[in-house]
Amino acid sequence: MGANGIYGLSGSGLDIESLVKMGMMNKQNQYDKMYQNEMKQEWLKEAYVEVYDSMKTFKNNMTDFKMQSNMSAMKATTTNEDVVSVTANGAAAAMSHKVSVSQVASNAYIMTGMKVDDSGNKVPATINFASDANPGKNYLMDVLYKDVQATADGKYKISRDGANFEEVDGSATAIKLQLKDSTENGAKTYTVEFTYDELFQDKKTLSDLASAVNNAKVYKDDGTIDKTAEAINIQAGFDVANGSFSLYNKTSGTKNVIDIAAANTGDNVGSDTAKLLNSLHLASYNPNEADQANALTDLGTFSANGAMPSGAVTGTNAKATIDGKTYDLESNKITVAGVTYNFNNVSEVGKTTTVNVSQDTDKIVDNVKKFVDMYNTLLDSLNDKLSEEKYSDYKPLTKEQEKDMSEDQIKKWNEKAKSGLLYHNNEVRSLVSDMREAIYTPVDAVDSKYNSLSAIGITTTTTKGHITLDEDKLRKALTEDPDCVYQLFASDQDSSYIAGSTNTNKLSSYEKKEDYKNTGIANRLYNAMTENMSIFEDYAGTSKATDDQSYLGKLITNMQTKMTNFQTLMKSYENKLYDKYDAMEVALSKLGTQLSYITG
Repeated sequence: MGANGIYGLSGSGLDIESLVKMGMMNKQNQYDKMYQNEMKQEWLKEAYVEVYDSMKTFKNNMTDFKMQSNMSAMKATTTNEDVVSVTANGAAAAMSHKVSVSQVASNAYIMTGMKVDDSGNKVPATINFASDANPGKNYLMDVLYKDVQATADGKYKISRDGANFEEVDGSATAIKLQLKDSTENGAKTYTVEFTYDELFQDKKTLSDLASAVNNAKVYKDDGTIDKTAEAINIQAGFDVANGSFSLYNKTSGTKNVIDIAAANTGDNVGSDTAKLLNSLHLASYNPNEADQANALTDLGTFSANGAMPSGAVTGTNAKATIDGKTYDLESNKITVAGVTYNFNNVSEVGKTTTVNVSQDTDKIVDNVKKFVDMYNTLLDSLNDKLSEEKYSDYKPLTKEQEKDMSEDQIKKWNEKAKSGLLYHNNEVRSLVSDMREAIYTPVDAVDSKYNSLSAIGITTTTTKGHITLDEDKLRKALTEDPDCVYQLFASDQDSSYIAGSTNTNKLSSYEKKEDYKNTGIANRLYNAMTENMSIFEDYAGTSKATDDQSYLGKLITNMQTKMTNFQTLMKSYENKLYDKYDAMEVALSKLGTQLSYITG
């Protein structure tokens, strides 16, 4: 049926749909060419972006080959790993060091203690509540009260001795702990508290107490929580199986403490809190005590006056001597002259540990191998794109063409249609040229005969620049000049040259050339990627999206606009054809009627 739905009335027998389609053929061919051209540009943009992404990855990887820790790697060994373990970075010198440890850093640490043996005077190393109606539950109320009675008005009557009762409000504070984790000026006071409702209705346990300590808050004078305060450094735990409560400061050193006290509020809160703390039988632990049987020291008896009986429990600083110099440290780790020392135990009296530092040749060789692989991966892929066969007869398929093909046929067709998109591409060829120049040009900043990649065993094996490594030659170079690889890759000579940057405009051509010759291989390649990525970004953008400001993005957008306008024109032209054939049908129908009348 046509636009007006009257085809066939005249009996003409004409296939109007086919006639319109034929009439539209020239317009459709014009649109198809526009569509194929637009698709080709989209594919080209994708091809550029793929190379851009490869350059970006390669550029980021070049950072690894500028690092002294990779290209001038050193290793360290120790004669007594139990006392001190060591690692060395690229700045360490190949030499020996003498180390002795008189004290290791420790964290402030408190636990349930006191027990010695069956014949000693010290008592429980576990927590036993006086009236535990529910063994294993460790309810806080069991250690504090002998009897509790609920009243009709939502209050409680509590008895500490089983005879005398006191009425309390459920919302009132029952126990309140105050903690500090540092002796530094401005150290904050953290608070943990439970109400009577929480003790009796929620049945708070020692596990709940530990959790509350771990999440203790700092309160302002107006009673609101200070949200700017950092999380408390003290962490608590309760071991149900062993009935042991513990607290430790997450940071070692003498200024990092555990200071815990019963809040002195002038009522029974202080005394009840002290009673709870005393039930934990707390003792401090000293890891530096030579006789570990005496490493626990009882804290003493807490009272309602708020003070910790024996003062805050502190961590300890590490004390060690390295090459004659003594260090007092908050942690068990220090880096001196490129060597990192981790102190594990105290040295035996009068004995020192020897640390030997030497070049880690294997690590350097492995990193050079990685460089060769990464370089070849990028270069080979670029050369493949430059030489990829181009099938001029395979153009992007139109939607109409795809209707008559299977998915597999479409896939194979598009593979050929996309082949050779970057064949002999100028931008890609320029990139390849920059890469090859970067590795072929000697590095003048290296003051030895090993001032080129070929000198350390990296040479080309194909006319397209694929490189290979002679490992024996590299190891020989490292033996004769241990610093040559690092200098060869990372030399910068205070370079003001960065390819593609505005700095190049401030240098003469001679200065640029000299600067380039002094720049290490990794820096050259990093700079080359920067320059070429900028060119690719301007031309094709950084993604498949066409709404960027790249040349291809704008071109594709303009083509899509043109295609949309052309589709509007095609629809108008198609309607005119239908109108034309509609008029013809009407005319033929009238003529037929008149002829019938005349012929009677």
